[in-house]
Amino acid sequence: MQHKKILAGAGLLAFAAGVLAAPAASATAPPPKLSVSPSSVSPGQTLEFSAYCAGNASTVTSPGLAAPVTLTRVLDGYTGTGKAAAKPGSYQATFTCSGSGGPAGNGTATATFTITGPAVPTATTTTKPRPGTSTRPPAPPKTTTKAPSKAPQVKVLPKGAPETGDGTYAG
Repeated sequence: MQHKKILAGAGLLAFAAGVLAAPAASATAPPPKLSVSPSSVSPGQTLEFSAYCAGNASTVTSPGLAAPVTLTRVLDGYTGTGKAAAKPGSYQATFTCSGSGGPAGNGTATATFTITGPAVPTATTTTKPRPGTSTRPPAPPKTTTKAPSKAPQVKVLPKGAPETGDGTYAG
């Protein structure tokens, strides 16, 4: 009889340990993951992001994206699409997972993608001159201003005026 009590006690202890350990194991979520497809695109092409996060996923950000990508919850994680930026290069996209069950499930995940090909020109407009025309403004017309030619002014005395004196008639 004593043997049965010890065995039953050990069984209860093992069951209790299993029940207590089970919630602790389920509270630890796997780390977040991010993937991108395709991994190589031309400027302006669409990129598709898939993310796993046991909690709340932030937007996907990267200097290689035209704008941040909003992730939408689906059955097995999150998905979202975005446009590649105009400048070629290798870029890293990131998102943050928060609010999951445990520290391992929270954090940042990254995925790398490449933009190939020539850069897409920005929306600035330029005008080119027509062939045979110049881009310089026309020169102002040359104008020369000459003072009107006048003969030198000579002092003329009135007729009958004396050369000296007060200007009265001499007799």
